[in-house]
Amino acid sequence: MSTPWRRFRVPALEEFLDVADDELDAAVEQYVQRLRHFYDARARWQRRGYRASGLVVIVVGALLPLLATSEFPGKELVLSLVGVTVSVVTALRSFYRFDQSWILLRNTEIAISDAYLKWKLARRRAAADPHSVEAEGTEGDTRALIDRIMRIRRDEAESFFNELPTPQPVPDGQSPVSLPTPRSRA
Repeated sequence: MSTPWRRFRVPALEEFLDVADDELDAAVEQYVQRLRHFYDARARWQRRGYRASGLVVIVVGALLPLLATSEFPGKELVLSLVGVTVSVVTALRSFYRFDQSWILLRNTEIAISDAYLKWKLARRRAAADPHSVEAEGTEGDTRALIDRIMRIRRDEAESFFNELPTPQPVPDGQSPVSLPTPRSRA
């Protein structure tokens, strides 16, 4: 029985490593299909997070001036909660980087799908003509698919971590926030 949260966990390669040689192609195909579904599900959730958080910031932020000019009981509390909501949602958008993650996960899913479909087409061509050059290399094609999938995943991880902002050391006595310098008036 599959649990709903399982699609958010990357399939473990170890599940497919201990198979007999004659079952390798099927195991690799199952792994790649699960990997495609994993990246697709994650990309959809990142898209939803990006759109929902953007919508909240726009709608709640647009209500702020209207609420500020209105008179009603508990106005101060409501304005505070609205401001906190905008701040928290904006901070979550920045922290989770929904937009960048959505793009990265979708591009990874597309690259995995491309590698899988090319492998699948090569295998079909080889099955149609068992004496062809393609038929002789099906085991090599499976190994090439595994290599390509691992390279795609490494590139995805490297891209993700390269784009993370890193804190910079601050010399003693200086503010970590860059302050504007006063301009001279001419």
